[in-house]
Amino acid sequence: MESRKVQQRTNKRPIGEINGEDDVDKVYKFKILLPNGTSLGMTFRDPQPEMPMQELIHAVKMEYLRILRQSGSLLKPKRDIMWDGGGLYLEENASGNKIRSRFCFKNFKPHKCHLLTLHDGSGTMSKTFQVVVNLSCYLFVLIVNIDEDRISIFDTGPGMDSSDENSLVKWYDVELLVEIYKLKMKRLDIFQLQCKLKDIYFPYIQCDEVSKTGKTMTPIEFQVNGVNLAEVEGGEVATTNLHSCNGPDFVLQLRFYLNQSNAASNSQGVGAYKEANARLKCVYFPVVEGKENIERILENLEDEGCGIAESYETFSRVSIRRLGRLLPDARWALLPFMELTKKKAQILKRIKRCCFRVKCFIETDAGFKPTTSKNDLALHHHFTAALKNFGNKPSEKEKDILIDIDRDGRRLDLLQLEKEYQDWIFKMHDWYDEEVDCGEDPPVLVVSPNKMKLAISSDVVRVHQVIRRKGTLWKSGQKIKILKGACAGCHKNNVYAILEYILLEGFQGDAGGDAQLICRPLGLPNENGCDLSVTNGNANLDIRGSFLLPISVIDSGKCLAIEAAEWDHQLERQRQKAPSSIDVLNAKYCEELEIDGALPVGAPVYAGHVPPKDIVAVVRPACFTSSSGSKNLDQKYIIKDNLDMSIEVKYKANTKDRHGDHHIYSERITPSSHKGFCGLYIFPVGSKFPNIFQKAGAYTFSFSLKESSVKKCEKRVLVKGSSKVGRWELLSDEQSPQYKIRVGACFPPFCIGCYDIYDNHIPFKYMPQVIVKLNLNGAMLAFVEKMSVNLSSNKMSLIVKDLLIESSELDTIQPSYEATLAKLASSSYRPNTADDHGYVDLSGLLKVTAGYGESVSLSVISDNKVVFKKEFQTERRLLRTASRVPEFCIAGSQLKDIVFEIVNAEGDVDETIHDGDKYGQSHTLTIKAESLDTDDSVRYIFRHGRCMVPAIPLPQKEGNFFFVATHSHHPEIHLRFKVSVGQAPKLEHDYIGSQCSDGKYLLLPDTSASKNLGNLVESFMNHEKELVRIGLRIGNCEKTLEVLNDKLAAIEQDMSEKKASLELGPSNPLDYNFQKDLMIKQIESKGDSAAAVVCNLDGQIPLTEPQILFKEDIFGLVALLGAVRTSKLSRILAEYLGEDQMLAVVCRSYAAADALEKYEQNGNVDRGHALYSLATALGKSINGRFLVMCLEDIRPYMGDFIDNDPQRKLALPSPTSPTGEIPLGFLGYAVNMIDIHHLGIMTSAGNGLRETLFYRLFGDLQVYETREHMKQARACIKHGAVSLDGGIARGDGVIYLGCCEPEICFPVITLESQIHMSPESMETLKQIEENELELRTTRAEIARVTKIYQKAMKKYKKRKDQYEKFLDQKERHEYDEFGDQREPSIKGCYLLEYRPNMENNSKISPS
Repeated sequence: MESRKVQQRTNKRPIGEINGEDDVDKVYKFKILLPNGTSLGMTFRDPQPEMPMQELIHAVKMEYLRILRQSGSLLKPKRDIMWDGGGLYLEENASGNKIRSRFCFKNFKPHKCHLLTLHDGSGTMSKTFQVVVNLSCYLFVLIVNIDEDRISIFDTGPGMDSSDENSLVKWYDVELLVEIYKLKMKRLDIFQLQCKLKDIYFPYIQCDEVSKTGKTMTPIEFQVNGVNLAEVEGGEVATTNLHSCNGPDFVLQLRFYLNQSNAASNSQGVGAYKEANARLKCVYFPVVEGKENIERILENLEDEGCGIAESYETFSRVSIRRLGRLLPDARWALLPFMELTKKKAQILKRIKRCCFRVKCFIETDAGFKPTTSKNDLALHHHFTAALKNFGNKPSEKEKDILIDIDRDGRRLDLLQLEKEYQDWIFKMHDWYDEEVDCGEDPPVLVVSPNKMKLAISSDVVRVHQVIRRKGTLWKSGQKIKILKGACAGCHKNNVYAILEYILLEGFQGDAGGDAQLICRPLGLPNENGCDLSVTNGNANLDIRGSFLLPISVIDSGKCLAIEAAEWDHQLERQRQKAPSSIDVLNAKYCEELEIDGALPVGAPVYAGHVPPKDIVAVVRPACFTSSSGSKNLDQKYIIKDNLDMSIEVKYKANTKDRHGDHHIYSERITPSSHKGFCGLYIFPVGSKFPNIFQKAGAYTFSFSLKESSVKKCEKRVLVKGSSKVGRWELLSDEQSPQYKIRVGACFPPFCIGCYDIYDNHIPFKYMPQVIVKLNLNGAMLAFVEKMSVNLSSNKMSLIVKDLLIESSELDTIQPSYEATLAKLASSSYRPNTADDHGYVDLSGLLKVTAGYGESVSLSVISDNKVVFKKEFQTERRLLRTASRVPEFCIAGSQLKDIVFEIVNAEGDVDETIHDGDKYGQSHTLTIKAESLDTDDSVRYIFRHGRCMVPAIPLPQKEGNFFFVATHSHHPEIHLRFKVSVGQAPKLEHDYIGSQCSDGKYLLLPDTSASKNLGNLVESFMNHEKELVRIGLRIGNCEKTLEVLNDKLAAIEQDMSEKKASLELGPSNPLDYNFQKDLMIKQIESKGDSAAAVVCNLDGQIPLTEPQILFKEDIFGLVALLGAVRTSKLSRILAEYLGEDQMLAVVCRSYAAADALEKYEQNGNVDRGHALYSLATALGKSINGRFLVMCLEDIRPYMGDFIDNDPQRKLALPSPTSPTGEIPLGFLGYAVNMIDIHHLGIMTSAGNGLRETLFYRLFGDLQVYETREHMKQARACIKHGAVSLDGGIARGDGVIYLGCCEPEICFPVITLESQIHMSPESMETLKQIEENELELRTTRAEIARVTKIYQKAMKKYKKRKDQYEKFLDQKERHEYDEFGDQREPSIKGCYLLEYRPNMENNSKISPS
């Protein structure tokens, strides 16, 4: 690339003369680069067709010398020009042609500036040129020439952004020639380039707004390959301007500035500009002859070869220029003030179509900050955010930005702006829109129609039955299909309807009238459709249940005529989906919803039955039958329409009584959703009436829909009396009847009824024993023994007759002879009679009261003689300790964590010994000791046969300590203990120890030992303390390993049982784990990488303590922390992230990441530590860099989550087009299409993988079905998108082309496996994954503790050898001093011994 600077020359015509009368002359303009580094401009008016070269060079020389004299010292040529040499010739820069003899003007176009270079034969040419200035005139010229291998750009002035720093020319008096060689690009379409450059610099090329004469101004002459862009007919800007209406534009002047009160505090964050200005010009593009002018713009651009990937709906309604230069990527939708969404529905429907016919052209100044590429405004900038939100309430980011709004010199507020903009919209619509002029049949004129229902503004409408549109006839009665997304109200599904009428506003020939289609939807009866009636010459139009469509749906091709077969098919589909019946969900479905809501309708229940907390009803479609219902709830068999359902509960005491209904409860509710199911009617009957089923009788539950033909649903619950007897009562109309009985006569017969605890009359279960007594003032006079007692045939009453009272105490009731027949009651004895086979059923009547391991017997006595006896032996239970109780302890210490077990005769733990209500009694342990004042009220609870006592205090005095552990309710289950308690050793420097012959105990004698071995005593003390310390550490490790190994075995057993419970078929729910294992093998095959090492962290290799510490905070690799539903989605997401991010290591925090790598003093990676040392142990190495992502340091997603979603998906708003519609083919956001199987991984703030890791990776990345869908949705894509067929687009205009097959992908959960998985299996699979995570953690902990244990044992053996060596030395010293007179004395000595737990040692290796 070369850069040439030239002194300016300004002998060009003033700007105002370019389009004046002198344009009739042929004017040839040339810019000539001279060999001494200067340049000048030459203009020739009406020259001869040819000119000799000598004459032309002489003219150039004279002009150069004249200006050289005038400029004085300003012009400094680098050398002299060889004017008299014979090598003078001109070269045309654009074509490279050399002109030596004659100069032909016909080879150059007039009124254009051409670039020439003068060569003087010296062979040297300056690369920079000064400009020879003539101040009489000045005009900027920009010339671009494009060849196959070179681009040259010549600029005569400062840049078009008014910034010398950012322009091609850094200094005012310097021109620039830039030439680019060796191009590596495909062949350019010059016309498209000319159109694009004209769009970008349009105000500089031809300006229509600043000329007072009304003429088009051309401030800059911009040439591309010799063509002045002002003469190019094409480009989006010129085509758009051509199709705008001739009416007044809506122009606003906006001034953005900072609130002065907050400017000081925010000055550091707002940049250099604290004020910005923008000019908004809204232009109306009407519909003409039934076609939108914006559609004409798109068609014209397509025909010119300059088509854009936008439709009428997605066409950019806002374009932005900064300092006159178009920002091509700033293609915004309507600004908020242009949408007018706060209007009433009837006004909004009418005005919405008009709003989409407006485009806003925005001119901004330097106060608005552009992006680095200068193709868009910086969206994060405060003024950009305020402009994009103009018309809405300011956001938090814009609260310090104030906006002044001016229109035609008047200051407006937002309310005034909204009103004036709406008035302007209506005015443009009334003046310029031409929907349809007339129909094909005579219209019916309707005067003063209902404007609100028809969403019109005209006082007159014409109603047609036939219309021609795009060459096709549309007739009343025609069956049509409106495609999804055609207009408002058709967003989700296709709409089927019958065309009834065509409605045209105003009289024929009037402008501005809308055209609408009146349609009757599928399924709406004819009598409820639109009605057009004429009475006494006055027409009336009532739309009733029909709806209106804009006629533009026909123009867009989204309204189609259909055949009768398709119509009938849709009718049948609608009938199948229509509400048909009401169904009350049974117990199985309610259990699936986790609702206590099943009515007991299958069989009678007994009084006191607990009612369901909620009753759930649904509306079933016609396609639902009892046989079509699946094992699980299915949403397709549940109507989701918003219908009101009522419930009424009635009670009838006697099922045969037709007039005994009593109202209990009624309510009307709307449907709700629960556990992902919609259309559920949940009635809280049991919550409001918990005792509803206490009275015996029939309960009727009636369900009905309001204003619906769906048949009422009735469910009947039959309640019988309780089996629990409450009382007996005399069956009489009188509460206390009086009888007059003669002495010696019998009582009249009377009946007794039995009532349950809820006061329901119930039958007698058996013939009871009846006792009757006669009382007087509370004192018994006599027992009544003579009577006849029988049960009625239905056993509902006990009949007592022939009752005769015999007593010698009747005189005591003189003179009234009144007494009370005492309340009748049954005795507590229930006779057990033999059945037909001679057996007596004693089940539930006998209870063993003896304890465990005792003898019991059953005896049958008749006439005081034992006729039968059977002896039994109760089961034996023993109490034992699961942890070792030491035989010797230090006084004042404690026995800690003693575990007791109750076992059966085979030695197995009896897990039924469990303290709780389920097992019917309390199971606790007490500790009693004679020598200590223990509290007998302290109880230690048994859990599944085991009980742990945290601490048992030992006495302060030495001696034997006895204590007993006893079951609190079964004293036969007990265990006695004896512990020897001694004082801790007190050593002086002159004390010395000795060793017993068995080598197990260290004997510490009293002060009678020799006092001349002080140095040995000190050494002995050090050895003894160190051995005690190491022994304690070993003991703690053994206990910890025992607990961890038990935990590991329990987890593995639990996992094995859960895996066995899953129904595994060809597409089993463990496909994910299988695919995950395959992906791990694929990663391991990558060779020397950090990812391959991380995959081995769960292996069986031993880890060092630092390795274990950093392993605990590593969660895995990105590729293994999630799964997707399809292989296509897996491939495209993996390709989007790239292999480096797919293999990124995910850890908890920065500290964990920092522990993965250590460095040497020179800054190089220390390959002997951290993750690199583990790689060495695996026989691998780590080459190159690798990514690490720290969850705690990732900024999480701060929005809401989808309600009741077990995966905690993010509640991201769906993308919408400018018309408010969701783009076709949109499948969702990538961050929500990841299935996370490690929901337990959380940050300290409670954030999971989705809102941290995957939101950091994908953000708002959208997923579409195809590339074509993604292209159509470009206006809705802000942060990138992918398609399942391989399309990838990132933000800021970056797209990926070509194809790739990534090796590392996300595991795929096949749809088959998900379909065949029940909710129980899904929950089990989730628990298995949680177990796997816990299993890895436990194994890592075992490995860590094992390492500590092995290290301690090694140190213990070393100290023990030193200690034995010390004892040998001591013995030799004593022998030398005392000879054979020594007698080892054990009295008064203290015994120290460590016994390794060999049982635990067998479990220390990690499994």
